[in-house]
Amino acid sequence: MGILDTLRSSLGESTRDLLDAIYPPRCRLCGATAPDSLACDAHTLPDGPPGARCPRCAAPLPRGIPDGRVCADCRRRPPGFSRLIALGDYREGEPLREWILALKHRRRPDLALPLGLALAERLRREAQPDALLVPVPLHRWRRIERGYDQALLLARAAGEGSDLRVARAQRRSRSTTAQGALGSVSRAANVRGAFAPSRRASRHRRRLEGREVWLVDDVVTSGATASECARVLRRLGAARVGVLALARAAPAGQPPADDGTEDVAGERAADAAADGAP
Repeated sequence: MGILDTLRSSLGESTRDLLDAIYPPRCRLCGATAPDSLACDAHTLPDGPPGARCPRCAAPLPRGIPDGRVCADCRRRPPGFSRLIALGDYREGEPLREWILALKHRRRPDLALPLGLALAERLRREAQPDALLVPVPLHRWRRIERGYDQALLLARAAGEGSDLRVARAQRRSRSTTAQGALGSVSRAANVRGAFAPSRRASRHRRRLEGREVWLVDDVVTSGATASECARVLRRLGAARVGVLALARAAPAGQPPADDGTEDVAGERAADAAADGAP
């Protein structure tokens, strides 16, 4: 929160109106006039992905499948985490994508605060009061190249907004190829064994034992990274691991959300496989 935002929150309505007339609230992303000191009309942040979603991985469900039904992929190959919460979809033309690109690739670490606070709004509805936030770790060379760890900044902001503690409980034990160009099978192989408990494993084991933990990341695509991180956290004693992300992206080859695709037959086949039917 900037100085003017702090000042606005402490003023009466008439004085605040006068201040806004002199110094209009600005969009954090582009600097245009914004009604709420956060985002202009072109860059409003979503409050959740649209349409019917899988409650476990937040993937869009085919037309005809009710909201809250576990998707075919999660029934065939359950992810290592129990639930994924995202602000929206990572798609061309979506305002959320512009926020994420600026945060990660345009040297805008300042955006982690408003984005993390938006995550905190979602988290307060879901998390247990003693839950811990654990950022998905960035390899040290990539952190040096970028100048900051965006997942850590997001976790700290989300923790500030939700009154939850942040624990840096894991590290990257090796560098990995960027996940964006890989298929789902290659993504899983790429990150297998790439994460390990942090150097202070015994300390974190005491903090995580029996508690709910939320992994914090910017974008989740196949869920391979989150599943591998969740495996490490469960090994440290976490009772339940959820994922808190800015966006859910469709893996390569998967149709985008809300495209009207009908795959009810595929859903039924997954049901049969899950039930052990031939």
